[in-house]
Amino acid sequence: MSDVQSGHDSEQATDAAAAPALAQSTAPTSTAPTSTAPTSTAPTSTAASIRRAGSRLADRPTIRIGAYAWAVIGVVGVLLVLMTVIGRLSLLVIPLVLALFPAAILTPLAVRLKQGGLRDALVAVILVVGTVVAIVGLFTVLVPVVAAEIDDIGEQVTRGVEELRSFLERGPFGLSPIRLDDLIAQAREQLRSFDFSSGAVGNVAGQAGRFLTGLAVFVIALFFYLKDGPALAAWLRRQFPAQARDDASAIGGLVWNTIGSYFRGQLLVAFVDAVGIALGLVVLQVPLALPVGVLVFFGALFPVVGAFVSGFVAVIIALATKGFVTALIVLAIVLAVQQLEGNVLQPLILGRATQLHPLAVVGALIAGGSLLGILGAFLAVP
Repeated sequence: MSDVQSGHDSEQATDAAAAPALAQSTAPTSTAPTSTAPTSTAPTSTAASIRRAGSRLADRPTIRIGAYAWAVIGVVGVLLVLMTVIGRLSLLVIPLVLALFPAAILTPLAVRLKQGGLRDALVAVILVVGTVVAIVGLFTVLVPVVAAEIDDIGEQVTRGVEELRSFLERGPFGLSPIRLDDLIAQAREQLRSFDFSSGAVGNVAGQAGRFLTGLAVFVIALFFYLKDGPALAAWLRRQFPAQARDDASAIGGLVWNTIGSYFRGQLLVAFVDAVGIALGLVVLQVPLALPVGVLVFFGALFPVVGAFVSGFVAVIIALATKGFVTALIVLAIVLAVQQLEGNVLQPLILGRATQLHPLAVVGALIAGGSLLGILGAFLAVP
């Protein structure tokens, strides 16, 4: 029995001695996952390296300039496509765009009428009819005044230019007659572009169908802009991604208010300019005061350039009809009215809606006139 017991004890001792060795031999297997840890972090480190490399590239001026250049190319491409589409669909697009401007002007009045209890459709009808009557009445009354005197205005301007030419030749400036002839020829060439002849009238008559179609689109668009303006704005807002809708609404509201403020203020400024200069001509007994006042009104709708041209016409007519001293007085009146406009009326009436440098205004007028003629020049600044 003792032999059996001793054998059993020796086997247990052997098993106990072998247990640590067995545990030691199996230990690497239990730590195998830790050996694969570097493999699991390899994609992360690679992505981080790519990001760091991209950041270093983005910091290079040439990369930034290239990105800006591609952005500019993209914007120009979009503008070219839009211009092509507008050119093909001008009979539809131009009236739709033009209707936005009286709608922006009339929006505050429409809101007040709706708050007074009038239905949206009735408010839109009242304002559309009033706008059409005002535009037709304005052109019916004022355009014939200018058209009836256009020949006299042209004659007086020609005489005034000749008087100015004589003064420049014999005065302190000492300009040569050849140089003055070149300048006068260039001015006459520019004036010929504004053709008031019967041929131009016949051409307009030939376009009567297009005009009536555009007028119908304009009236319909203005009606729905005034009637369903908030609904249209909400629909446009939904076309943007959800994260951009608040910014789109803020920018759209700012643009809409700016356009309305600009045109309301510009109409008032043009009226003040026309009345001030026309009254000055009446007091000085300069002929053609009323037609010149009408020209000043329409010219003032084109900032900087229009005011300069219409003021120049007033001075030249005074020079041709009343002499050099009266022309200087008219020049002083024109400058005083324009200073009143620029330093008092525009900051007071237009506020922040027109904080543009005059050079930017002139550039916008030239660009708009080159692209869309008088319409483009009229719409360029707002």
